[in-house]
Amino acid sequence: MHDRILVLGATGNVGGQIVRELAAKGIPVKAAVYPPELPAYRSVPGVEAVPYDFYQEETFAPALAGVQRLYMMCKDDESAPDLALNPFVDQAKAAGVEHIVLMTGIHVDKAPDTVGYRRVEKHLMASGVAYTILRPTWFMQIFQTPFVLATVKQRDGIYLPASDGKVSFIDARDIAAVAAAALSEESHAGQEYTLTGGESLSFADVAAAIAKATGRDIRYVDSSLEELRQLVAEVGGWPGPIEFLDLMFKTVRSGAVEAVYPTVRGVTGRDPITFAQFAHDHAAIWQ
Repeated sequence: MHDRILVLGATGNVGGQIVRELAAKGIPVKAAVYPPELPAYRSVPGVEAVPYDFYQEETFAPALAGVQRLYMMCKDDESAPDLALNPFVDQAKAAGVEHIVLMTGIHVDKAPDTVGYRRVEKHLMASGVAYTILRPTWFMQIFQTPFVLATVKQRDGIYLPASDGKVSFIDARDIAAVAAAALSEESHAGQEYTLTGGESLSFADVAAAIAKATGRDIRYVDSSLEELRQLVAEVGGWPGPIEFLDLMFKTVRSGAVEAVYPTVRGVTGRDPITFAQFAHDHAAIWQ
């Protein structure tokens, strides 16, 4: 008899794949989604869709009912993840949840306490509930976001301020595979995993991989803030301040996200998905 597992963010890149992996193994899953997304799982065998909202505590108890294990994360644009997740950790403990798998981000363990996700990590570690922390690097799926899609389709290029920096990009499917293992195997309790792909690539390497997969002439163009501001005005796709985009890419230019870690193979027993395979699998999206 398997423990029942609750997956937050069950329609996201990682959460959705975790649900599919667990359900395929015959493990009972509760998929926590915003109410409008409930139909996505209503007909999936072995999956119970439950309404959940980070800021509506009345949704916590029904989502946690009968759950022994939990995967949790927060929205990418959440400015205060500790305010969204720490109360849920407390309720999960009170409800008898035995193991929580938390996804934050690479190098969060080195961040000061002013960083919300570090406060979530510390709160979870002090809670007394068994935990596993996943800290993935940049997702390959960033190349499917609206701004990148717009520049690839309209300008035949990836326009970003990365210079010649490299990133050990990881496919969300690999993060999900590690999370599914952590949720279903006892040996991962108390572990903190840095997750990367198996190779470190420049953005020119990425553009070449997408070009090969699509048969299109796609290039990488290193771009200044002013060039990006003009480009966003022309093609759209970037909702926030351009200065934030530049701040994100400082970690790339500094080499902080270049290292490759062997964690995916260590946990899953297989090599991480390569960017070439990712590009092949999703080639249609860049056409």
